[in-house]
Amino acid sequence: MSSVSILLISHVRELAIGAKRLLQQGNDQVTIVATGGLENDEIGTSIDQMQQALDELSQEDEVLIFYDIGSAKMNAEMLIEMNPDRTISITDAPLIEGGYVAVMMAGLGDNLDTVRQKAESSYHKSR
Repeated sequence: MSSVSILLISHVRELAIGAKRLLQQGNDQVTIVATGGLENDEIGTSIDQMQQALDELSQEDEVLIFYDIGSAKMNAEMLIEMNPDRTISITDAPLIEGGYVAVMMAGLGDNLDTVRQKAESSYHKSR
């Protein structure tokens, strides 16, 4: 049986780790992996680090990607292209607010589409 895992992508390693720590408070049974920054601790995203983070997740897991800003989304799209056998979706929901809702919904056993829709609709309702 597949479950929904969360992949957080940020340009800053500490932001990714902090976001993961906060989201795990919502449900520590949901798998969350975080990646951010470059190897030399500069600001940016690395497709290699993103692939390593994805590889930490079960092949059976559906994966919902949250990102901080635009170029991270471009790399996330490339990550999906590099992994055609995986079920991966990117959301435009906010990293923290949407991520928290996603963790709660994934913890209830909702599928990837439902988790993504709930994360996105919670953000749009609060605007």
